Amino acid sequence: MRKFGALLFVLCLFLAAGDTAFSMDSIYDQEEDQDTENYNDPSLVVNRPVNIQGLTGLIITNSAYTQPAGRLAVGLSAVGENSNKPDYSAAQGIFTATYGVTDRIEVGIKAKGLATNLGSTKTRESGIGDTDLLFKWRLSSQGETLPAFAIGLAYTIPTGDASKGLSDVKHEGIKLMLIGSAETKMSDGFVIGMYLEGQIVWNDQISRDSDNPYADKYGVLNFGLLVPVTESRQLQAILEVNYITKKDHPTLFDMNGTAVTPGLRYVTPRWNVTAGVQFQNRELQGATIDERYIGTVSYLF
Repeated sequence: MRKFGALLFVLCLFLAAGDTAFSMDSIYDQEEDQDTENYNDPSLVVNRPVNIQGLTGLIITNSAYTQPAGRLAVGLSAVGENSNKPDYSAAQGIFTATYGVTDRIEVGIKAKGLATNLGSTKTRESGIGDTDLLFKWRLSSQGETLPAFAIGLAYTIPTGDASKGLSDVKHEGIKLMLIGSAETKMSDGFVIGMYLEGQIVWNDQISRDSDNPYADKYGVLNFGLLVPVTESRQLQAILEVNYITKKDHPTLFDMNGTAVTPGLRYVTPRWNVTAGVQFQNRELQGATIDERYIGTVSYLF
């Protein structure tokens, strides 16, 4: 009950934040030169930052929107958790850089450092994790009735130390992303963003052989809502649902189960600060519902 009480507290915080209101029309005027197709209405969400996966999105969920041509978004993220059962603690430090090649295509890189503790001081490990090379192509812009659609690809390079358990792949990992997103302003001025993403992940499938018995293929489904809670829309509430299925070889950061992630985001046209708590319900016998704390800071050049 303590876990769900914490979740209720965060959701109440969202509602309380809605009482704060001020105008930033002058900031919107400064951003009128942004691509009008890619940013149908820049004032809707002020800024679309990069998430912990390294692409434009919420906290975890990718969106169909891309960075404008010639703009670079650089981000730093931290992820920490302490699980009761299974008994472990882990932390990630993540660096992301995402660049708008055109108004419909963005590319990026995600590098991370890891620290793990498998229930004993003797099993503490730390070092560099795997590196992702990222690509996203927005196939269509949002219309009056249809959302924006995009496809994405990620290629994972095994830069982590597998002997320390810091690498998820032996040779390579490939992730295919199918994404739909819509951001809408109602007649009463209420704004809501909706984001749906499906992923198929192949780890070491291409190089699978007798020396590599741990090849893995699994699915990920992410859904997110974003609601500005101030008149300026700088303070925003985020709620995401994340689901992993068919993963035969679980890792500390990715295993079968469902997670709910509420968060708060503060944005300006260039800065982003986001914090969230992910409540994890793993499909593992005896597993407890534990929290994963996530924070991101990014800047758009």
